[in-house]
Amino acid sequence: MFLAIINTVELMAAVAGLIYITKYRVKLSTRYFVYFLWLTVFIEVIFGWITVCVNNFESFSFLKGTFLEKSNYPIYNTFHIVSFTFYILYFRSNLKDQKFTAYLSFLSIIYVLGSSLNLLFSDEFYFKISSSNYIAGSILIFLSAIIYFYEIFKSDEILTFYKSIVSYISVGALIFHLTITPIFIYGSYYSSSRDPEFVNIYRIILTVANIFMYTCYTIGFIVCSRKNRSY
Repeated sequence: MFLAIINTVELMAAVAGLIYITKYRVKLSTRYFVYFLWLTVFIEVIFGWITVCVNNFESFSFLKGTFLEKSNYPIYNTFHIVSFTFYILYFRSNLKDQKFTAYLSFLSIIYVLGSSLNLLFSDEFYFKISSSNYIAGSILIFLSAIIYFYEIFKSDEILTFYKSIVSYISVGALIFHLTITPIFIYGSYYSSSRDPEFVNIYRIILTVANIFMYTCYTIGFIVCSRKNRSY
């Protein structure tokens, strides 16, 4: 049920974004962001349910014996690197200060290399979500969003803050990771067999955080559509 709700709000944001970039003139970075939302929907719908399908439907029996029968950790460990890196570069593309853009470019390269090596030389890739990669990525998203807000507050753009899609994306992504990361760190030491009550609470909070983030994106696309000139 939780995953279905998350899939719904993800699809809602992706559809709103597609309508937005189809009807209005937008920055290239925003187009890429919408494409990224659709990639997220694809990953979540296909690989979020794949293990359940393999173990419950005969038509997926050809995947038995593969890692997908037991978990989707390799997919999500890989996608997390892609996702965090994309967010960092997205914020970077909307900064004006060359010093900050160079700084985030450097950090994104270090993150990709460090995260990849961590998965390569650890046993996390197939057996669990890499907590170190997730925490490092969340910190970098937090830093990127703060730098973006810093630039906005120093400029006249603060007066039109609510009309920028980047602002909605920043708020949504920042609140999501500030909420989920501490619980993720704590939850990495638990399993459903050891503390099923905590796991259930974690899933509820994760679902609510996703609803908030993707609703921010959807509202952003709707609000910003009013200020753009139609083709």
